[in-house]
Amino acid sequence: MNILEKEKRLKELLEHNIRNEKVGTAIAITGPWGVGKTFFWKTFLEKQLSDERIYKKDNLFNRKYAYVSLFGLESLSELKTQIYSSIESYHSSIEVPKWIKGLPSIFKDTKISQFGISAPAKLFDSLMFAQVKDAIICFDDFERMSKKLDIKDVMGLANQLKLEKNCQIILILDEDKAEGDNKKKYAEYKEKLVDGTIRINFVNPLIEEKAKHLKIEERLVELMVEFAEALEIHNFRFFQKVIKLYLQFRKELSEEVADSTKEIILTRILQGFFIQDFGLTSEINWEDFRIIIESKQSAWSERKKQTYLAFDRLSSSYSYFFTEDDWCLEFRKWFEQSDDFSNENLIKLAQSELISDSNNKLRDKLSALFDERDNYQASDDFIDRLYSVSCQCIGLSSLLDLRACINTFNDFEEFEKAKLLESKVVFWIEEKLSKNRNAFKRSRVFGIHGFEDFIQDFLIQNPNLDLPSLKDAMYNKYINVYSDLDIKSLNTANKESLYQFIFTDFQKDERFINTRVHHLISSLAYQQRQFVIEILKERAQVSSSQKIYANFLISKLIDEKKES
Repeated sequence: MNILEKEKRLKELLEHNIRNEKVGTAIAITGPWGVGKTFFWKTFLEKQLSDERIYKKDNLFNRKYAYVSLFGLESLSELKTQIYSSIESYHSSIEVPKWIKGLPSIFKDTKISQFGISAPAKLFDSLMFAQVKDAIICFDDFERMSKKLDIKDVMGLANQLKLEKNCQIILILDEDKAEGDNKKKYAEYKEKLVDGTIRINFVNPLIEEKAKHLKIEERLVELMVEFAEALEIHNFRFFQKVIKLYLQFRKELSEEVADSTKEIILTRILQGFFIQDFGLTSEINWEDFRIIIESKQSAWSERKKQTYLAFDRLSSSYSYFFTEDDWCLEFRKWFEQSDDFSNENLIKLAQSELISDSNNKLRDKLSALFDERDNYQASDDFIDRLYSVSCQCIGLSSLLDLRACINTFNDFEEFEKAKLLESKVVFWIEEKLSKNRNAFKRSRVFGIHGFEDFIQDFLIQNPNLDLPSLKDAMYNKYINVYSDLDIKSLNTANKESLYQFIFTDFQKDERFINTRVHHLISSLAYQQRQFVIEILKERAQVSSSQKIYANFLISKLIDEKKES
């Protein structure tokens, strides 16, 4: 029975009873914890109310309603209060009878400000609960019920509401979770109380229902459903979290986003929440989302092997699970709450060429070529096509994938193509490092790509890469907040950059409006102060007055340093 058939059955049970019977009915909605029982009920009720409003049908469902969570309630009295106060919150039909307000003053020892009357609390509770009738009442969270509240009392009250107050009772619970006496008592009362049962077994229909309501694309719904089946996740709350975070990140991006990009985002969120919720039990972490040959899996537990195999099968239809890219790195930072994560990085990714359709298709082409090679399907022009696509994928695919291309050319004895591709990749790496020395800081997260030595040597040979400008370093060091890079920029400043700073940058930059250049210069390292002294000596040759002025500044610079 699919979800629509279950909704139809629930509707028929309730409608038949409301139209034809003089007493209420009780229906149990059961299923494993987290499978989506509460969501199923609330969505069902919302649909019925919406239909009645639109089509002006009989008000079978638009009646007094109370949703009551048993969590935190410790007595039958609290439960009764929760029922009538919930009806008051959801429906305005309950009124305080006038005669209650006319009670003798002897009873007015407790103020009930919500209703504007005074009465003893217990008497008031009894009077208010007496007004509860002809309502739909849903009891939820049986599994989290306090030990102080006896399940037989709850079931007895539900039975009273059903038989004496013509209430339609909905019980939401996981029958298998009941323990000890509670399980026995529930079984006894179930026969007397429950008239019908709706069992929710799988999350798939609820994922589809939720996604449809939020207008999520069918391809993404299929991805979540297949993920649930492959990893045997029957917890609807898991997918509620996934959908919520997906929509949150989608709001940060522009309306025009490639379909493949949406799939990448959802894939990374599914991975992240899986590791967060099931990583320990499945022994899967971020490093495992890559192609790992069987010989490297020999030390794995059977559970880890089975989980990896499930992801491997998924990747045949959704390749991004085993694709190592910047999206994966950024979402890993988000889930690990890393200090260097920022939404701006994701926005930049979304706005960059990396997520354009053409670039995603290029990476898909490269993946398809690897499939062609490993499926014994490589044609005569395979090498030429691989070379063309791999060159276009520089800057798009991971260094690991590019190294795999180079290795393939060597394996096919296409050594010239291997050298050419490697030189192109090296040139691109140099460009990236020149702009950001940390560009490949985490590039080994997913495995050894073979460019590690080159990157390390390049950084050693170019120690001053990516340093902030002298004026920015000055501002950060002496006025704002500085880093090691600012100190390095100051200590490597040459004569030309100091001249530029003193006579041009400092004068034009409003950030220095409340400080003096001499204060900054006097705090510099010895070599940089010597450069400034040379600059001042050169200016002393311009005129006699400039000579006096320059000598004054030089002596001031020397004397202040001696004093310090």
